[in-house]
Amino acid sequence: MIKIFITGPPGVGKTTAINRLYETLKLYGYNPGGFITYELRERGTRVGFIIKSLQDNREGILAHIKFSTGPQIGKYRVDVKALEEVGVSSVIDALENDKVDIILIDEIGPMEMTSNKFKEAVNKVLDSEKPAVLTVHYRISTNLNKLFKTNKETKLYMMTRDNREAIPFVIWRELKTRGALRDG
Repeated sequence: MIKIFITGPPGVGKTTAINRLYETLKLYGYNPGGFITYELRERGTRVGFIIKSLQDNREGILAHIKFSTGPQIGKYRVDVKALEEVGVSSVIDALENDKVDIILIDEIGPMEMTSNKFKEAVNKVLDSEKPAVLTVHYRISTNLNKLFKTNKETKLYMMTRDNREAIPFVIWRELKTRGALRDG
């Protein structure tokens, strides 16, 4: 089953695209699983990132500028426990739940790659028979073949400011055309 990757520079709208895809899937009666991440802002300034499960809305703080422990990525420290308790567990739950039609992962980036359990979960998704859409940090996108191995068909979309509005619909059409989503 096809695995679709979305990459592009920071701030181009990858999370927005996967959220739009999520909303479209829900609107048409599909049951997506996995997780999304989004910025945590205080007084207009980004101070961290939240990770949220799509199945049950559990949340955790993935990274924050005020954390004093955990792997450091730029000015942030990563809470690997939150990543694994929310992100990894939601991915494993989505893989094991027959009612989940498609797995969404936002994102594969330097923060997420601090967890071996995360890497293992992504490999399981890539080897699974479930379709998946994964956003990928632009620095990691060039090394996907080295980091993750799969015998499933993959496609990489490069998101830009010019195509970002269309990407969720292009991916929706790709999933439907390839039969990755059951007819409903």
